[in-house]
Amino acid sequence: MDAELYPYRSLRAGDIRFAYYRMGSGGPPIILLHGWPQTSHAWRRVAGPLSSAYDVVVPDLPGFGYTSKPDAGFDKKTIARRLREFAHGLGLSRVALAGHDLGGYVAYAYAAQWPEEVNNLIFIESSLPSFGQEEAMDVSKGGSWHFGFNMAGDISEELVRGREKLFVDHFMRREKVGLFDANSVSDADIEFYARTLQRPGALRSSFSYYRTLPIDRRDNSAWGQTPLPMPVLAIGADWGYGAASEQTVRRVAKDVQGAVIERCGHYPAEERPDELARLIADFLAKTPSATHPAPQR
Repeated sequence: MDAELYPYRSLRAGDIRFAYYRMGSGGPPIILLHGWPQTSHAWRRVAGPLSSAYDVVVPDLPGFGYTSKPDAGFDKKTIARRLREFAHGLGLSRVALAGHDLGGYVAYAYAAQWPEEVNNLIFIESSLPSFGQEEAMDVSKGGSWHFGFNMAGDISEELVRGREKLFVDHFMRREKVGLFDANSVSDADIEFYARTLQRPGALRSSFSYYRTLPIDRRDNSAWGQTPLPMPVLAIGADWGYGAASEQTVRRVAKDVQGAVIERCGHYPAEERPDELARLIADFLAKTPSATHPAPQR
């Protein structure tokens, strides 16, 4: 399914111009947050099924895709504040949040700072600095080298510039914490993500999400002292993070359910979209949201 089937809209919120698409009407709102090195395009096969019952909002995160690429402020506390301004700009005062990979970091930062505004949290194929992510970053223990590379500074951009497709293709199709089935993502999808990384400022912004992890670690340590009150669904993949997503969330939340998608790698929205949509919809149906104001479009 091509991104063009979901035309992008634009909304200025604070100092950021957000690009996003929106589907459905009348139901409780859910915001879907993509991971790295993707964009809102990652949710193209999930948004439609969810839109039959929910008001589905899918933005490009700050620094990614067609959303603004600020000079600073890539710690997840700041990204979450910007996302909240975006949600309020749409007239959404209470939402469900679903975050994959780095989007999970942002979703947690949002829920931890404004728990009264988050009805449900879905945490997908992710972990948190200070609560388990360090193991995935430790190459000596089998962790991925890209954490250190992405945090290295300007050299990262210079080494990847002009090789964006090779870079994206490697991470999405690698055997470990990549795709279970390498054909789940098409060459056109890889090229789409690579083109977005070729936009001015995109590589710097993308890597800055990693360069701020020490700040995130300190923030998470403080927030983690108060467990999240809302229901949380932690989803892993058997060829990705597995049970680690649930193990992380149980350290920072009180009401946690877990699920592991089989025969799936790190990108379930790409590889098992129907199953992922079903898990999210079932969870939301069993943990009903509070009454929301009518969406403002």
